[in-house]
Amino acid sequence: MKTIILLIIGIVILLAMFPIVLSSTHDIQIDEQTDAGLACTATPMDVVLTEDLWQDDVTSVISGVDSEGNVLTATVYVPATNTLTVTGWVTPATTCTIVYETDALTAFTGLGPLVGLTPLLVWIAILASLLGGLFFTVKGKLF
Repeated sequence: MKTIILLIIGIVILLAMFPIVLSSTHDIQIDEQTDAGLACTATPMDVVLTEDLWQDDVTSVISGVDSEGNVLTATVYVPATNTLTVTGWVTPATTCTIVYETDALTAFTGLGPLVGLTPLLVWIAILASLLGGLFFTVKGKLF
């Protein structure tokens, strides 16, 4: 009986830590890049980013503002040319600042996919602990 209680406590602790694992894996995978002084004169406008957008997804754009303080919205990203289409200003501005996420693990070949699998590995560890603990508890009572 003590084994089952300890097993349940261990699983609850692992489940409580799971959001921390998810947040940490994301933080490890990304860097924040700020491109300031980009030319923005018309809406919609294409701007060329200095780094690749993380996972080629416009949701990786954290923020965008122009020199007039208008908030910009990223609509389309073309990975081949690092071109981001932004809209959102009313009056023409001269410059824009875009803050976006980039891949922090490009220098470490293979580490990105491994870090991405970490939440899955944690779930496998939780299930293995549960099933293994139940198996050995039942086995001990049968034999």
